[in-house]
Amino acid sequence: MADDILSDGELDALLAGMKDGGKAKKGGAVEEDGAEEEAAEVSGSPIPVSRKKGKMKVYDFRRPDKFSKDQIRTIEMMHESFARHFGADLSGYIRTIAEISVSSVRQLTFSEYAEKIPNPTSMAVFSLEPLKGLAVFEINPSIIFPIIDRVLGGHGEAIAKPRELTDLEQAIVSKIIEKAFVNLKDSWHRIVDFEPEIKARETNPQFVQIVAPNEMCLNLNFEIKIKEHVGAMSICLPYMVIEPVLYKLSAKQWFTLSKEESSKETQEILDDKVKHTWVPIYAKLGGAVLKMGQIVNLKAGDIIKLETGAKDDVLVTVEKKPMFYGKIGTKGKKKAVKITRIIQKSDTSYERKFLTK
Repeated sequence: MADDILSDGELDALLAGMKDGGKAKKGGAVEEDGAEEEAAEVSGSPIPVSRKKGKMKVYDFRRPDKFSKDQIRTIEMMHESFARHFGADLSGYIRTIAEISVSSVRQLTFSEYAEKIPNPTSMAVFSLEPLKGLAVFEINPSIIFPIIDRVLGGHGEAIAKPRELTDLEQAIVSKIIEKAFVNLKDSWHRIVDFEPEIKARETNPQFVQIVAPNEMCLNLNFEIKIKEHVGAMSICLPYMVIEPVLYKLSAKQWFTLSKEESSKETQEILDDKVKHTWVPIYAKLGGAVLKMGQIVNLKAGDIIKLETGAKDDVLVTVEKKPMFYGKIGTKGKKKAVKITRIIQKSDTSYERKFLTK
C-alpha cells in the first residue's frame, strides 16, 4: 500500500503537467465553426472544460414556426402566379393597367395579423370547401377607392381620408374579390381543388375572429400599383385550415405536379389543334394506259375506260398518303365516297393495286 502513495514531489510534478496540458489546449484547440475552448476551475482544480462560443438564434416558444422554409417558398411561387393573373383580370375590369406582386409571405399569429390591418378597410371572410375553417382576404383603402372610382367611370382618384364603404361600393368590391377568388382557386388547384365563398364582410379588423388570437397563420402580402397609386392587399390562411394539404407544399412536389399538368395541358392543346386542322382528301377513281397516238387523237366526247371496276374499291388519300378504301357514289346532288376500310400500316396491297399501274 505504501508504494501507491505519491510523494510531495511527485504530486507537484503531476499538477504542473496538468497545468501545461490545459494551457496547450487553451491556446491551440479551435473548433471548425470558430468557437474557442476555455479552461475553467472546477472544485478548486484546474480542469479544462470546453465552452463553445457560436451564433445563437432566438426562438419564441409562444409562437412556434408551423411552416417550413420550403413550404413558404412553394406558397410564394404559387401566389406569384395568382398575382399575375389577378392583375390581368383587374386591368380588364377597370380598363387600365394594374400591377400586382407578392411583397412578403410570413407566419404570424392571428392577433399580429389583425393589428397590422388599417381601420377601416375592406375585409372578406371566406371558406375554402372542402378544407375546414375560414380565411381572410383584405384590400387596403389606399387602393380600393381608386379602383372603385375607375369602375364608376372616374380617373381613379383616391380619397383624402379613408371611410367605410357604401352599399354600392361594397357590391363593386365583392365582384373584385370574386375575380380574385377565381385566380386563387387556379393557383391552388395543383395542391387542392377548393371553392372560395364569401361568408362575411367587415371593415374593422378587430371584429374578425376566425381563429384564436394566438393561432399561427400564413400572411401573404401583395402590392397593387395603378398609375400613381400604390396600395396593399393581403390574405390570411390559418394553419389549421391548410394543415391537411401541407405535405404537398414542397417545391419538389409542386414542380412535379406542374410538370405533369403541363404535359397534360400541352397534349390537350395539341389534340384540339389537330382536330380543327383542315387537310385535303382525294379519292383516286382509277387509271388507264394509252398509247401516245391515242392520246393525240383524243377529242371532246371520247370515253376513256378505267381499269377500276364499277364495284371495285377506290383509294382515298389524306395529304397524299393512302389512308382508306372507299366506294364512289352520290349524296344529294354531289359525288361522294363512302369509307369501307382503313388501310393498316402493315397493309401494302394498295401499292400493287393502285400505285404500280
